[in-house]
Amino acid sequence: MEKTNNVIIESNVNHNKSGDILIESAEIVAVGTELLIGQTLNTNTYYLANQLTLLGINSYYQSVVGDNPERLLGMLQTALTRADLVITSGGLGPTADDVTMELIAKAAGKELVLDPVSKQSIIDYFTGIGRTVSDNNWKQAMMPQGAITMPNNNGTAPGAILVFDYDGKKKAIACLPGPPGELKLMFEQSLKPWLEQRVNYEFEHRFLHMIGIGESNAELEIRDLIERQTNPTIAPYASPGEVCFRITQRKLRGRAEADLISPVVAEIKNRLGQYIYEDGTRTLPEIVFALLKEKNQTISFAESCTAGMVSAEFGSIAGISEVFAGSVISYSNNVKEQILGVPSAILQQYGAVSKECAKSMASGVRKSLNTDLAISVTGIAGPDGGTQEKPVGTVYIGADYKGQLTFEKHMIRGNREKIRAVASLRAFHLAWRCLKEKSDN
Repeated sequence: MEKTNNVIIESNVNHNKSGDILIESAEIVAVGTELLIGQTLNTNTYYLANQLTLLGINSYYQSVVGDNPERLLGMLQTALTRADLVITSGGLGPTADDVTMELIAKAAGKELVLDPVSKQSIIDYFTGIGRTVSDNNWKQAMMPQGAITMPNNNGTAPGAILVFDYDGKKKAIACLPGPPGELKLMFEQSLKPWLEQRVNYEFEHRFLHMIGIGESNAELEIRDLIERQTNPTIAPYASPGEVCFRITQRKLRGRAEADLISPVVAEIKNRLGQYIYEDGTRTLPEIVFALLKEKNQTISFAESCTAGMVSAEFGSIAGISEVFAGSVISYSNNVKEQILGVPSAILQQYGAVSKECAKSMASGVRKSLNTDLAISVTGIAGPDGGTQEKPVGTVYIGADYKGQLTFEKHMIRGNREKIRAVASLRAFHLAWRCLKEKSDN
């Protein structure tokens, strides 16, 4: 088959596929000593697990193994007894400790042979960046006999899909590179289309995001729905400051089926609607951005204990300059007074961590940056600085929406990182409430 830039290509090594396979379960094996020792965060497994769920493929096990041939081979052999498909990430580089492809071939009982298509891809890559191919890079062109190669359009290491008989059953191994930018592109362009042709089911999801209620209390409100669930299923889970319910319906792929999710969502909204800020996958900052854009309005922030976290998260959204005027990081009282115009009397009488200061900070930054809405955050993130009256975790969030001032007080438990993260989320929640309530009026 001809090579393209975005589809899998049958290896020139062997044009006879080793049969086909129906995939119902998959196991992820992340390869790399750097993952085991905590040097590198294992974001690949997180990404792949989510993609498998969306494809309707069950995943019961995930493993991490270092760059040790004996342990990696043992892990592959164990995974093959538990899943139809094993997906590996990492170990496809040109160095001596990159042995994933070699051990995949060994586990499948196949020989490694040179793939001319992969070899040419490596040549093209190095020619394109004006470098000469090193001898050890040819190792990356060695593929198991009968494999389907997956081109790497963001690096040098191609991937492979191998279907074979293992202990009397059809099995498959998909081999992906370790760098996340290479892995995600290869999955989207090559492995995902291949998998979509080999699964019977797919999952449809709805996500309900809530703030203002804990996970246990939210679950209590719908416990009867959870206890009698079959299809769809309800999965509650929490992250700092919020709760999410995932409602999932399993469907036969390609077949029109009744919508079983909407009635469940409607019932959850009936019980917990006051806490729900999103029916979908958008983050709270993205929702605030959309509301501001819809209203053709602008926002600014004045941050003390969060020290720019709110602004940084908002600034990560593409196109944010349309609505985001700027922010003031006012950690010291001098900056609160001189830049934001907080009266010294407020700081002396009520302190920097107070509703009075929060409202004055919001008012000051809105006037200074001339925005429609301004949000301020001031608090005690710890681990020091707390008092009996104002313990660590005390946070005030202020808002000035076109001259209308409001505030919220929160007592946030946790370490410094959690307190600041939850305070940032609460700041966006107050911004959302201001914009939404104004829209509803």
